[in-house]
Amino acid sequence: MIDVSVRVDGLDDLTQQLQQLESLGKQKQLTQNALFYASKPMLDEVKALAPKAEKAYYRYWKGRKSDDYAGKERKLVKPGKLKKSIKRRRVKIEGSAAIGIYVGGTKWLNDPNYYAFYWRFLEYGTPNLPATPFIRPSFDKHKEQAVERFKERYREYVNKITQRKNLEAGVSNAS
Repeated sequence: MIDVSVRVDGLDDLTQQLQQLESLGKQKQLTQNALFYASKPMLDEVKALAPKAEKAYYRYWKGRKSDDYAGKERKLVKPGKLKKSIKRRRVKIEGSAAIGIYVGGTKWLNDPNYYAFYWRFLEYGTPNLPATPFIRPSFDKHKEQAVERFKERYREYVNKITQRKNLEAGVSNAS
């Protein structure tokens, strides 16, 4: 599995300003929004690089699961299942905010219509199949850009909140 985390230094000043201006719940929401904004180019690149079958093909059932599929010896699989199953979601980390780019997800693990289980065979390769990575190259390409986009969006949020607080203070002083 690819397990990478990025720590952004130099945001302490912005974070302190945001903590002073907003409640904790709103602060977490704004941080998550900035993270989603920052990861968008990476997600688009992962989807663009994900391999896709040239045409629809049949998947045949055999083995112990064949009893579950009695009467359904084969199933037509349309191309693009891997691209459709690539998603972003929030990751719960104690005292921090994070997001992850996933192929499928826990609620899709048992649903073969949504979970492209074979992504790891393509990403890492097998003894008979060379690796064609599509997740790691996009991460390496976009990690600096994601940090900059996060800082930019976070700074926008702090500036908007500061302006709003100044307007509220100006209105209350005029009264």
